[in-house]
Amino acid sequence: MDFELNDEQRMLKDSLRNTLDRDYSFERRNARVAAGPSAEQWRTFADMGWLGAALPEEAGGFGGGPIESALVAEEFGRRLVIEPYVAIAVLAGRTLVACADAAMVPLAKRLAEGAARPVLAHSEYAAGSRVDWIDTRVAEAPAGGWRLNGRKSAVWGAPFADSYLVSARSAGEPGDRSGVSLFHVPADAKGLTLTPVRLVDGSWAGELELADVILPAEARFGAPDGAMEVLEDAYAHAITALCADAVGAMEAALWITRDYLQTRHQFGQPIGSFQALQHRMADMVIELELSRSITYRAIAYLGSDARQRQHAVSAAKVQIGKSAKFVGGAAIQLHGAIGVTEEYIIGHYFKRLTLIDLAFGSPATHLGIMSELRAAVSAVREPAGVVRNLG
Repeated sequence: MDFELNDEQRMLKDSLRNTLDRDYSFERRNARVAAGPSAEQWRTFADMGWLGAALPEEAGGFGGGPIESALVAEEFGRRLVIEPYVAIAVLAGRTLVACADAAMVPLAKRLAEGAARPVLAHSEYAAGSRVDWIDTRVAEAPAGGWRLNGRKSAVWGAPFADSYLVSARSAGEPGDRSGVSLFHVPADAKGLTLTPVRLVDGSWAGELELADVILPAEARFGAPDGAMEVLEDAYAHAITALCADAVGAMEAALWITRDYLQTRHQFGQPIGSFQALQHRMADMVIELELSRSITYRAIAYLGSDARQRQHAVSAAKVQIGKSAKFVGGAAIQLHGAIGVTEEYIIGHYFKRLTLIDLAFGSPATHLGIMSELRAAVSAVREPAGVVRNLG
């Protein structure tokens, strides 16, 4: 994998950093936390080309991919942006692209323009972060459309959405890979109830209840009863972008802590000159660079077969969770009492990293996924001298 950014990627990164440094100060962010995500700010993201940076040109984007998603997410993590970029531009955007349905191209184009804010409504209470656990049901409506019933939990960005991409099962039981389809549901659909939920970092999610939601026949998109591959692909891209978000947050927390240690004095000298604190800072740098490297690795495997991709993504999520706890906790400790106050920024980075640690499956969940993948490989008899590589 080439770790050097090309000219367009460098310009994207520069535009992100310059614009967010100017417009997304800690004080302005706190105002947005109180008021909720800003539609005006979202339009700015679209005008700058950030929402479509990772979408193909035929879907209204700029022909980028997961590297561009990671660049945007990393800078958003550095500034603790609360607008749901990963939920809309990556998770929902990738769902629309991966489904390979021409009918969804106009929606993808409107997403890139900032004119539409679709959110994937997939996770459920009993799923335990399993992508294949879907109990929301769909049946044919009398008029030839569809009738949806079920509940969706922890729908990231739901209060900010104007429509939902809902997964529902027409056959089989939760855990079955077949019998799952995707449906485009307007936010104002009759029978759809949204309960907003504020997350620990100040961003928003929601709980959706679908009670006899009637949709037209064209609301179903993608392969009928074959949505699992699309969902797995979309979540792999979203988790990788979320890892990049954590890298940005950890890096910002690290340098804020360094500056604090250089300005805080004790015994007539900066506390940053104390060897014990220098060792702790060195450990934080190591965890940050481990996280950056394993995020790059996950990006490199997004184009591999499903098993290799999942193993690489889960490995990244496990390392990010471990590093996020260490870097966030060390930053708070090195700041002392000021680190736990709402008025100071470092505690907000810890909250963001705590959210990312648990989002889309905890490290324990992804360790289990990696174990299952290893067991599946071990169960396959290989010719002598052949070693399977999961990455």
